[in-house]
Amino acid sequence: METIIRTEKITKKFNNNETVLKGIDLSFYLNSFNAIIGASGSGKSTLLNIIAGLLRPTSGKVFYQDLEVTSFSDTQLSKFKKYKISTVFQNYLLLPNLTVAENIRIGISESNKALPFSEITEMLGIDDILSKFPSQLSGGQQQRVSIARAIIKNPKILFCDEATGALDEENSIRVLKLLHLIKKHYGITIIFVTHNLKIADTAERIITMKDGIVHNDMWNENPISADEIKWGVNVDHSRE
Repeated sequence: METIIRTEKITKKFNNNETVLKGIDLSFYLNSFNAIIGASGSGKSTLLNIIAGLLRPTSGKVFYQDLEVTSFSDTQLSKFKKYKISTVFQNYLLLPNLTVAENIRIGISESNKALPFSEITEMLGIDDILSKFPSQLSGGQQQRVSIARAIIKNPKILFCDEATGALDEENSIRVLKLLHLIKKHYGITIIFVTHNLKIADTAERIITMKDGIVHNDMWNENPISADEIKWGVNVDHSRE
C-alpha cells in the first residue's frame, strides 16, 4: 500500500504543560477510510488538527508523501492546505451571506483540478438548493454543502472531525454513505475522527486513542455499511 501521509514521534503540549500527544507514529494509505476513535480528552482531535496542518506539534514530524509538512513556513502550509487537503468539521462554517453555490465555489476559486461542480452537487443531493442561503437549510443540508465545498477542489485527503456529531440518525447515515461513495469514486483518503464506535465500524481501519497514545490500531476485516448501524444500541467503549 502506498503511504500518503505519516507522523513521526508527534508530541503536543499546551500552555498548562499538559501533554496531549505522546510520540505518535502512524501511516495513512492512499484511498483508505480511517476512523480515529477515543473518549473525550484522548487526543484524537488534536492529532487530526496536527496532521491536517491546523496545529503545529511541540515535537515530531508530519510527512505528506516525501514532503515534511511540519517544516513548512506559514505561507507554504497555507498553500498545501489549499491544494492537497480539505477538512470538514462538526460546525459547518458556511458563510451566511453567500448562497450554497457561492459557498461551494470558494473551494475552487484558485484550483485548476476541481471536480465537476454539477457532478458533486448532484451526488450530494444539493443541486436543487444552490440558490438558497445557509439559514434556509437544515443541518443535514448544511453539512452536505460543507462536504461539497471540501471535495470540489479534489483533495488527496479529506479530514473529518466529528462530521456527523450534530446530525440526527437519518442525516448521519446519509453523510456516511456519501463519504464512502466519495472515497470509492474519487480515490480520496478519508481520516474520520469520532467518539462513536458505531460510525467507526464502517471504516476499513480503526485507530483507538487513549491518554495521548495509540492504544489500538486494527484493520477492520468486516466493515459494516451505514445502513447496518444499530443506532438504538448503546455505544461500546471497550476499545477506548
